[in-house]
Amino acid sequence: MRQTNEIKVSLKREYVLYSNAVAFYKKALQEFEQKHQLSTQTFLKRFEAGQLGDEADYFDWYAFARLLARWRKTQSALRSAIQ
Repeated sequence: MRQTNEIKVSLKREYVLYSNAVAFYKKALQEFEQKHQLSTQTFLKRFEAGQLGDEADYFDWYAFARLLARWRKTQSALRSAIQ
């Protein structure tokens, strides 16, 4: 029983870390959207279609969007495990 509680505590701690990462990436995406006056979804479609330039900002935006999706997926799995 103790081991199960320790595992739950660890998973909850990981969930908090993932929640912080998700918040960071969401804020970063909002900043890109404001700066470029474009939603992230529209940006991703245009970027992947090669319709945008090679600005470093675009590569950061793309990476942050992909990372956010991965962090959210893992966060969801952790949420399920601790409930």
